[in-house]
Parts: sequence; C-alpha cells; structure tokens
Amino acid sequence: MLSSCGSMRVVVGTLEGEDLVLPQGSFLGKDGAALTQVVASHPKLKQPIAVFHTQQGYHAVLMRCTHKGVELRIVGERLECSAHGSLFDQRGAVLEGPASVPLRSFPVQERDDRIHISLSA
Repeated sequence: MLSSCGSMRVVVGTLEGEDLVLPQGSFLGKDGAALTQVVASHPKLKQPIAVFHTQQGYHAVLMRCTHKGVELRIVGERLECSAHGSLFDQRGAVLEGPASVPLRSFPVQERDDRIHISLSA
C-alpha cells in the first residue's frame, strides 16, 4: 500500500470516534517548510486519503479512482490514476476520464492544533 506515493509525506493518523486525526505538524516537512499536501493513512483504512492545504483551507479525498477502484497517486496538485489515466483536482472533481464520478470527499476541521477528517460523511 502507498507505493504510488513515492516521496509524498505519509502521516499515520489516529481514529477518534468517527474522525481520522492527524497530529500537529503534519504539514511541516523535515526541514520545517510548509507542505501543501500529505497522504493520511491508518491500518483500518482500505485506502489512504489525500489531504491538501490551500488558501481556502483543508480538502480531503479518498485516493481511490471511481472508475475501477485503483489507488491514485498525487501528481503536483492533482490526483492521477495510473491504470487508465483519470485525473482529479484537489477537491475530487473529475478533470479527465474515463472516470465520470467525483472522488469521495471528507469534511475537515482544524481543532486544538490537529486536523480532524470526518470519516462518517
């Protein structure tokens, strides 16, 4: 799992109720520089979640292509399916097919210096 993420930072979160919670500092690189995206995981998740930090806030989407269920990879500011070339934006909207259904997205809140991704939505 997560082999498609390459050098992308993978953050293992904790489950708290219906939330996947990422620790403070998840969006800081090893050199202290701010990151714009991370891959959130947990052993109980079947596939990881891409979390993007933009000027509009945080956006989280399941890294599972809606065409054939292949795990996506983050390429720049987009998600790409290596199997058939579907392309999605940071909010999960389809930019290029063959996928025609947007990615599953999750509400995200920042509370107590931690990032809460609601898995129940």
